[in-house]
Amino acid sequence: MTQPKRISQETFDAVVKENLDEFEMDLDEAVADAKQQFESQNVDLSNIITSFVLEEGSSGSEGLRHSHPVKDALESIQNTLHSSNPDQLVKALESLQLQCSSDNENKKFATHHGALKVLLASIKHLQNNPEHLAPALEALSSLTNGQADILDREALELLFTILKDSCNSGKVLEQSVRAIRYSCIKAESNRQTYVSLDIIPLLIKALDSHKANPRITKEICILLRVLTFDDDMSVPYGKAHEHAKMIVAEKAFQVILEAMESVCDSLDTLSELCATLGRLFVRNEFCKEFVDMGGLKVVLKLLEANITNQAIAKNVCAMLKTLSGNDDVKKTVVESKGMDLVLMAMKTHEKLPYVAEQGCAVLASISLRNPENCAAIVASGGAEVILKAMQLHCDAVSVQKQGCLALRNLVARNPGNCEPILSAGGENQIRQANHKFSTECGDLAKAALRDLGCDVELKELWTGQGRQLATQT
Repeated sequence: MTQPKRISQETFDAVVKENLDEFEMDLDEAVADAKQQFESQNVDLSNIITSFVLEEGSSGSEGLRHSHPVKDALESIQNTLHSSNPDQLVKALESLQLQCSSDNENKKFATHHGALKVLLASIKHLQNNPEHLAPALEALSSLTNGQADILDREALELLFTILKDSCNSGKVLEQSVRAIRYSCIKAESNRQTYVSLDIIPLLIKALDSHKANPRITKEICILLRVLTFDDDMSVPYGKAHEHAKMIVAEKAFQVILEAMESVCDSLDTLSELCATLGRLFVRNEFCKEFVDMGGLKVVLKLLEANITNQAIAKNVCAMLKTLSGNDDVKKTVVESKGMDLVLMAMKTHEKLPYVAEQGCAVLASISLRNPENCAAIVASGGAEVILKAMQLHCDAVSVQKQGCLALRNLVARNPGNCEPILSAGGENQIRQANHKFSTECGDLAKAALRDLGCDVELKELWTGQGRQLATQT
């Protein structure tokens, strides 16, 4: 695909002026014609100011000047940066934040016109003024959201310093954590830079100190979770696993459970805490440690009390899926009525694909290599719930994959479960999934059909005849 061309601001301005002077167009027509000319030539105008005003009383291109809300905001920030009235600077920062958060083109335009440099200068200028620092951090968050790669190490170190210095300032702490979070999304090098600066102990300490504040607790938990992401396609591999281990080593389980008790009235924050927990069970002993300290009872109690809340249902199920990677925990989940609660959540939110997906994933996990759990799931009507989820969400490939996996696990070591699953329409549902998503879940569907005793057409990918093999020299 051909890359868009770029032009300078002067080139665009010259065409607009020519339209005004030579062709006597009005301003709107002159600008529209210039845009049409360049866009027809595959020119990217995202870095070009295409808004103009004519000063009153001027003729032709005389009195023509640029008018762009982002440009105006940046100029206002620069003009008021060293003003004796910081309220004017805050107003300009808020204007830039609004423009960047409302339109991606504005964000690109701001980046091309030096917004990062201007904002970092503002943050440094306001660093010792907590009352006015938060709006500058908020503007930076809006600018870097979706383009974390614009930040260099100096900017990351500045944000880390502000975080370290703001542990006692609620608003600044919240905004600094958010700014760091946006600078980490799809940016593995940035994550590793922060971790090398010892951000993890700092975040756990801040979470412990502010665990009664739902807003700060939520922001810190989301950032901890982002540190465990593996979402940067520009690197061969990340350190998500190592970061999760480092978070647990700082006694994160204990601090998070205490925070859940402190913010018990904020379901939104509780949901985020559960989502963060689900990213931390990366080792067998971590699962056992969490259960031994009573964590499983806490989250199951939360799910039972808020079974109708969509976010709680989804994130608790997702957490239970990773937690039950430990074979001993699988049994404990069923004995603690966790399986019954998962089935209840799936029935309550049967129209929501993400709850169906996570619910099927939990059932697949607790049934793996555990015949007793398989028998309990089928006896409780779990197979019918799985099939109902697959039927209702026939277009959701993730639900089909987890459903096929769960059904396969239910019969792999329990042949007696085949009959009730087949009687409930299991074969037809699995074949539909295989037909519709043969690439994504074909192997899982065929494995389920095979273990159910159904006819399966298997393709021999290589016959071993040795023809046309490359010879080594």
